[in-house]
Amino acid sequence: MNLREHLRLILPEILPTNPVEAIKGTELIRLVRYRLGDEYSDATLRYHFSILSYDPTSPIAKVDQGQGYYLRLKRSLPRALAGRSGLFEPPGNESDAIRQRYLRVLAIFERLSLLRGQFPFVLNGRAGLSLRVEGDWEIPDVVCADWEVETGTDEQPRFDEPMLSLRRHLGGPEVGLNGVLLKLGVTLETFPADFFQAVSATRWTTQGELVIAESVNDEALVEALRSLGHQFGVGITSLGLDLALLDDLPDGPSILGMTASEFEAVQAMLRVQRFTSATQRATLDWATLSSLKKKHISVGELVKWLSDCLDRRVPVR
Repeated sequence: MNLREHLRLILPEILPTNPVEAIKGTELIRLVRYRLGDEYSDATLRYHFSILSYDPTSPIAKVDQGQGYYLRLKRSLPRALAGRSGLFEPPGNESDAIRQRYLRVLAIFERLSLLRGQFPFVLNGRAGLSLRVEGDWEIPDVVCADWEVETGTDEQPRFDEPMLSLRRHLGGPEVGLNGVLLKLGVTLETFPADFFQAVSATRWTTQGELVIAESVNDEALVEALRSLGHQFGVGITSLGLDLALLDDLPDGPSILGMTASEFEAVQAMLRVQRFTSATQRATLDWATLSSLKKKHISVGELVKWLSDCLDRRVPVR
């Protein structure tokens, strides 16, 4: 049996499952030597730790932005693959617990968007249609409108007319539309499909983003996401949530109705990581938007909402 096979056998018995408790390389070498003896040098062991940590089938993962290794678990659907239906499983079959998690994350993201000065319009589950935790390949879960609004007032925000006029004269859109696909979690096995679903669903907006609720600690997964995000100009962010703690929060509508001070307690649970920033496109893909408007009722409602905002000169909710 070669070293790599030996390590695959013994590492699950040594490594901690929690990334916070990750073992540094020096200590891991000591623990491995206790099992294998002194046949292999420190450099050889470190090399194999590093190589295996980038193999999605191996039991060892390296923490991102830190030192140490932990056990890469093959996690079950409710935690890591929530938001993905099985190949032969019809959409909408997720358990109520997963759906409630998703609705809480959706509400948290809406509140965060408003704090950033963006105005979210939820497409997923709109117009009387069932919520699809697995998402859609044609339309994002949320579209955030980035209007130029006046600042320094406690009243209803109003459009900054000089800035909107400047945008028009410079040939830019009056509003930026950020298409967002939400996922409860991604893994090395699922991230390609999750990422390219985000690319597909947001291709017609002025920028696209993949937002992951769960913490992403695996260095190999982070590097893979960063590579794709930079290559395709998609923003990728993790909210850094512990999904188990998420279950203790009030439901989605209650989160949306929280006062500012109440929502601060929810924000304290977040450990936001931005892996890549979205590339701003010069204009909307009008042809695709027109086609989707005819196909999806929710997109038609988005277009009407945007028109109402322009008519009233306020970002109406």
